[in-house]
Amino acid sequence: MKHLIGRKTLIVLSLLLLLLGSVGAQDPVTITWWTVASAESPEPAIRAVIEAFEAEHPNIKVDVTIMAESAYDDLMNTTLGAGEGAPDVAYFWGTAWLPHTLDITDRLEADPDLSRDDYFEHYFDTRAIWNDRVVGLPFTVGANFVMYNKDIFDEEGVDYPNADWTPWDYIEIAKKLTNPDKRRWGGDRPRGPYRAIWRNIGATNPYSDDSTTVEGYLNGPESVEAYTWLWDLVDSGATPTPADIEVLGTEGTGPVDLFIAGRLAMATLNNGHMITAANAGVNFGVVPEPHVPGNDRYVHGWSLRASIWKGSEHPDEAYEFLSFWVGPEGQRINMEIGALVPSIPEVLADYPDADADYFKGFMQVLDAKQTAEWRAAHPCWRGAVIRAVRDAWDLIMLGEIERDEVQATLDAMVEPGQAALDECVPRLGG
Repeated sequence: MKHLIGRKTLIVLSLLLLLLGSVGAQDPVTITWWTVASAESPEPAIRAVIEAFEAEHPNIKVDVTIMAESAYDDLMNTTLGAGEGAPDVAYFWGTAWLPHTLDITDRLEADPDLSRDDYFEHYFDTRAIWNDRVVGLPFTVGANFVMYNKDIFDEEGVDYPNADWTPWDYIEIAKKLTNPDKRRWGGDRPRGPYRAIWRNIGATNPYSDDSTTVEGYLNGPESVEAYTWLWDLVDSGATPTPADIEVLGTEGTGPVDLFIAGRLAMATLNNGHMITAANAGVNFGVVPEPHVPGNDRYVHGWSLRASIWKGSEHPDEAYEFLSFWVGPEGQRINMEIGALVPSIPEVLADYPDADADYFKGFMQVLDAKQTAEWRAAHPCWRGAVIRAVRDAWDLIMLGEIERDEVQATLDAMVEPGQAALDECVPRLGG
């Protein structure tokens, strides 16, 4: 009898061990990740992120698809529109994709290893927040700033600019650095209105915050001052004309190439250009775009929003991967293998050129307010209003109006600007 009980006990124990073994041997959860390879995040870095993540999380496997940007956009639009087939984790850079993101506010607040405070504040606020909820994390940072060639400044005996310079200082310095005999311009022109320098002058918006009124904004005193500053810059002869840019463009020569070649003493460029110039051995410095004392300082910056699809069947596992990839570990891997400029100050402090003067100048820019703060909440500004009033910009850039005609030119743009706003708001909102 005792032997029988013993055998039964052994059988039960054996069954329990088999059961426990089968539970422990269950297949890990697999999440899907769609991404795009780039200089900042090349394929080796993408693979390294997966390898490091899976080593720390053996219960989660990552099935990655790396594709070209055009194919990426098409597939995201198709799957999100259909409501099925989208990846668990991906870049959600399209505004129309935001309603399809998972709200990760509670998960981030409960995360003991990651916080919104780990990121550059303005990049987090403009890329991770939508409709007062956290819908992703900012991956990398970029910004425009002014790069200046120290050798040219020294050659002309001109003091280097600093963060306190004004838009009118920019014009005067550019004039001093211009040398027709050397086919050299002192500076360049803005890429469009209502970017950082417009806001630094005080012209913050082309229409009202409630998206109802153009009158008094597009043609208000601050806007007139900004457009008049542009007129003065064009009239100075210290910048390439649109015809110059067109010719140079056909030769494959962009602003960064002109800067590296010493034909632009100053240029409004970005951190990718900064690294290119450093690798080319150019002796240069970096300063924020000029602004008016007493006004807020703005920067035209950008980042990539990485999010979780709200239709994910594995949201917890997807968050584990998202917080690794876009957290300190993943961004450090991309910085070390690729050319990523991390959105986490603690990681960026270890950037290879972090001690260089030009990189310290770049770091100053990242704490400024973002032009995207207003733009993100007002989608009609570019898609409708600025396009409708483009004539004002073109007339100044081509030198076809006098300085005292700037006000009247902007006044004439109010009606088409208002019509464009009224048409756009029902489609796109504010």
